[in-house]
Amino acid sequence: MGLDLEVSSSSSSSHQESQLEKQRLEALELLEQRDKFLAELQHQKVELLCKLRRLQQKLKQSQQFAELLKEELKEEQENGQSIKEKLQKAQRKMKAMEKRLREEMERMREMQLQLRHAEEEQMDAGHVIKAAPATASSKEASSPQPENLSTSSSPSSGQEAEQLHQEREEQCLELLSRVVAMGNPEEKYSGWEVIGSGSFGTVYKAFDPATGQAVAIKKIDLQQQGCEDTLKEILVMREKKNPNIVSYLESYLAHGDVWMVLEYMDGGSLAQVISEKRIIVGHMATVCLECLQGLAFLHANRVIHRDIKSSNILLGQDGSVKLADIGLCAVLIHEQSKRRSVVGTTCWMAPELVRGEPYGPKVDTWSLGIVGIEMAKGRAPYIWKTKERAKYLIGKRGVPDLHKLRLPSDLCEFLGCCLQMDVDRRGSAQELLQHPFLKLAEPLSSLF
Repeated sequence: MGLDLEVSSSSSSSHQESQLEKQRLEALELLEQRDKFLAELQHQKVELLCKLRRLQQKLKQSQQFAELLKEELKEEQENGQSIKEKLQKAQRKMKAMEKRLREEMERMREMQLQLRHAEEEQMDAGHVIKAAPATASSKEASSPQPENLSTSSSPSSGQEAEQLHQEREEQCLELLSRVVAMGNPEEKYSGWEVIGSGSFGTVYKAFDPATGQAVAIKKIDLQQQGCEDTLKEILVMREKKNPNIVSYLESYLAHGDVWMVLEYMDGGSLAQVISEKRIIVGHMATVCLECLQGLAFLHANRVIHRDIKSSNILLGQDGSVKLADIGLCAVLIHEQSKRRSVVGTTCWMAPELVRGEPYGPKVDTWSLGIVGIEMAKGRAPYIWKTKERAKYLIGKRGVPDLHKLRLPSDLCEFLGCCLQMDVDRRGSAQELLQHPFLKLAEPLSSLF
């Protein structure tokens, strides 16, 4: 009889252990389901945050375009044109666009709150599941199941965003057509010759038969550069004239493209010179001096170039140095002193720009510092890296140790002021114009 009791006890213990193991496996499975569900919630949350940022950026772009439109309309009013009706229509459109964007942003915020609430509920359920194996020895555990939450997503804003973009492009094209001439530049200019190309389109050298002077004609594909950026480039170049910025002559809208007629620089780009010749320190100082004068002028007029690099610095055989390609510039309006949009050419970007942080005009002085390294070493740092790796290195460490690059001491001190990771310690264009290195400047005539 004692043996029967012992067998019965052993059997009961084995059965209980089996039950506990089964419950433990069920709990682990529930934990795995919970983790998957939380991961999906986090993924949706990230997507919603990205979407909200894009919508905020579109609203900022819409507001900036409205300011450009108001400035142009104001100019026309001063010229005696009666356009009150057009202004009211444009303002109504912009208000409607802003209202739709605000509504979409509000829907995004509501969705974020729903997801956060669901995530908190799932975390609570997870704690109960973890506790189940510990209590199973005294009674059968009842593990709570995660709720299958069906979050109703807001109506897709893709169509609204596309509609807003189309409306903005139509308004921009209408304004652009009033800024440029409608003739055919191919009929006015002769001797066309391709001298460059890029993502925006093609650059030609041509001659004006009326004056016999050579001009550069930049044919801009509006599908590539965009109507807003093209209009901005024309307005900035037309209004902000300076000896260190390539002169704007006129523009045409023909065959769906914009043809921008500019001053022709017969010395080519600094990039071409770097690839062909060794540049002495005196010439480096001259290039830096002339570029800083152009940047100081732009910054004083609340314009950030945002794409300073050797290929956008043009030279004349008379020794002139001028900044070109204002297509990616940013115009700071009213009390605005910072921008956030990430544009430019990766290896020349400032750390705060690649990190997506707010930035100001000093991103241009950083880029000029990279140009200084180009002139001394023949190429920009990280140029051989992938785009993402270069961005990581710039955001993390800025540039390699300048002393290890074995640069001339005077140039090294100047570049140290341009390439400060701390923006507050980085020199502005106006401040850098006082740097002793620039006193070494020599005429560029011997380059040609």
